[in-house]
Amino acid sequence: MGIKIVTDTSCDLPARLERELNDLGVYFVPFLFHFGLDALKDKSISMRDFISRADKLWPTTAVPSIETLVQAFRERVEAGHQVLCITVTGKHSGMFSAASKASEQFSPDEVHVMDSKSTSLGQGLQVLKAARAAQAGESIERIKESVADLRERLHLFITLDTVKYLVRGGRASRLAGGLAEILRIRPILTMQDGELMVLDKSRGRKAAKRRLLELARTYLPAEILGVAHIIAEDEAHELAEDISREIGVPEDSILMAETGMVLATHGGPGTLAIVVAST
Repeated sequence: MGIKIVTDTSCDLPARLERELNDLGVYFVPFLFHFGLDALKDKSISMRDFISRADKLWPTTAVPSIETLVQAFRERVEAGHQVLCITVTGKHSGMFSAASKASEQFSPDEVHVMDSKSTSLGQGLQVLKAARAAQAGESIERIKESVADLRERLHLFITLDTVKYLVRGGRASRLAGGLAEILRIRPILTMQDGELMVLDKSRGRKAAKRRLLELARTYLPAEILGVAHIIAEDEAHELAEDISREIGVPEDSILMAETGMVLATHGGPGTLAIVVAST
């Protein structure tokens, strides 16, 4: 009997590592997006197409049904495997709750559910850790301990190019959003126990990127450094170059990923993030 990892499509990694997850048999349960009566699965179209549609008609989002999750778990359990499901943070999504509810149809030893308390690259690194450990034959309890240890050492810092997507998604009041646009304020967000919080504010894009670097530096030395972005590939590479030069790590060791649609609905184009896994 082996261990199979299940996650959701908030999980992001560089393309080569996503291919590794696929090779390791990780199953991605997709979020759903609704543009009026038109429904689509997360990551089923390009990010540019998604943002273009969102600018015209703001989408509503939905977690997969409990029945969908039960089916994903059942296929693996009936094949003789244990299941470890690692979800996007439960503070901003119903996925953890839905997966926990679905797991009740199985014995406690058959299906285990963990809240990553993160999103995007932060979640992806935990899924990768679990998948590699499962491939190495580690026990379910040992895998959960390893993932929990990494989760506690992960630090995520995000800057937005505009707050209008936060306003549209109901994450910021229209008054606060309008003032931020006028003043060209760039919020710096972080995850605290799975909840997105405003950590700082910078005036202008250049100052915001500088603040990301300063925050990342406080958690050195690092086991892992990564950059995530939403339709900002050139800036993301520039940020990786700055990290390499100022922190003194090879640029090709810095992970680079574009986020999926889950974070994009609230961040929008130009969002940049640095992920640090401290040692």
